[in-house]
Amino acid sequence: MSNNPKYRKTKRYTQQLATKIFTIDDARNIVLKVKQLEGVSENTLANYEKTFNDFDRYFGDKTDIASLTTDHARDFLYWQLNEKIQFANHKYRKNKKKGVSKGTANTYLTYAKVIFNVLVAEEIVEDNIFEDIDKVKQREKKIDTLTIDEITKLLRSLNKGLYSEFREYVVINVLLDSFGRINEVLSLKKEDVDFEAQSIMFTNTKSGKIRIVPVTKKTIKLIQELNMESEDFNSEYVFLTNHGNPLKPDTFRKHFREITKRLDINKKIHPHLFRHTASQIFLKQGGSMRVLQSVLGHAEISTTSRWYAHLLDETVKQQHAMFSPLNLIEEKEKRKTRTRRTKK
Repeated sequence: MSNNPKYRKTKRYTQQLATKIFTIDDARNIVLKVKQLEGVSENTLANYEKTFNDFDRYFGDKTDIASLTTDHARDFLYWQLNEKIQFANHKYRKNKKKGVSKGTANTYLTYAKVIFNVLVAEEIVEDNIFEDIDKVKQREKKIDTLTIDEITKLLRSLNKGLYSEFREYVVINVLLDSFGRINEVLSLKKEDVDFEAQSIMFTNTKSGKIRIVPVTKKTIKLIQELNMESEDFNSEYVFLTNHGNPLKPDTFRKHFREITKRLDINKKIHPHLFRHTASQIFLKQGGSMRVLQSVLGHAEISTTSRWYAHLLDETVKQQHAMFSPLNLIEEKEKRKTRTRRTKK
């Protein structure tokens, strides 16, 4: 951080570091400042905050961060998996689960590794205590998706005469058509929608990179209709609450849960399910994995393949059964006029 004299790596500064104690709270301030200067997304910053909140809960916010060891790091991961009380400060949650999923624990591990990489670079600690800890092994599980009938049932259940339910109707259509994440879709501003080119621009992405995706004429018309419904609020955002404030993901999820309770669908329906469903339909119709990577905004195609390879495998099997060269050969053989075999 050469642009900040407080953290300049001079000999004097290094000597000061050797005697200064940096608490976990101090480390939080340093890491968040570094990440803000790097321009990471708000969502990523929020995840660093969550990781530090758990550091506070487990280690204590006044603990000298340089005193922590790899054993402490392993204990922290064990606590995540087996002992952490979820939603501990949520007064309305009655059943508070103990321990997080392996996937969630691995996410915390990833952020913890990055945090300590920053602290090593800033000479706050000597070693990254999380560096040699491997991710918890997970069984590969098939991702859930919705069927066309289930999507139709959900959309038909919405009362488009109510602003809130018409808004949810538009959100679902945009999620399916754009393959977007809920944070990306709800962050859309009116200026992000190109009505002529029929595309939308995601600016609040997971990677921090702007992504432009095409959408159908139907989706464009729905966004236009929603904008007309909410024009009295004079907001720059597309998706608004009944009071004209930008609609937040948690608010949407809460209202969406109430809507899905009315349906007889034996699946946990959540916003990200539409991203998986859109990807499945795209691949089953013969869409390219490379194109899907671009639309989803994955930096590496290996990420796309890891999530959706099994869907592509099904498509390959179906198309192979339909277009195998043996089909033509067998068809030609059937057309031949058969003669009685001569007995010897």
